[in-house]
Amino acid sequence: MADVTLYIDIEELCENENIDQEVIVEVVEYGIAAPLRGETFSEWIFDLENAYWIKKAVKLNQQLLLDWVAISMVIDLMKEKETLLQENDQLRSRLNRLL
Repeated sequence: MADVTLYIDIEELCENENIDQEVIVEVVEYGIAAPLRGETFSEWIFDLENAYWIKKAVKLNQQLLLDWVAISMVIDLMKEKETLLQENDQLRSRLNRLL
């Protein structure tokens, strides 16, 4: 089975999600998400996972009025939780095969 990765450029992301480019630049500067390609911010291209975290960060900023440092910490914890849940599922699957 082939892996398929979908991409979105910064212009499309801004237009579809109603996010200012300056906000995305801040999100990237704080390490919340990272573009896959692009020399300048106007050329940035994101995969859908990074686009998801950008949208999540903007939503946290708007709804909870958190600053970007706090949002970066929250997003890091959310990513870690997601990783741990995936690892847990894999370990449960292995265990079920042994039983």
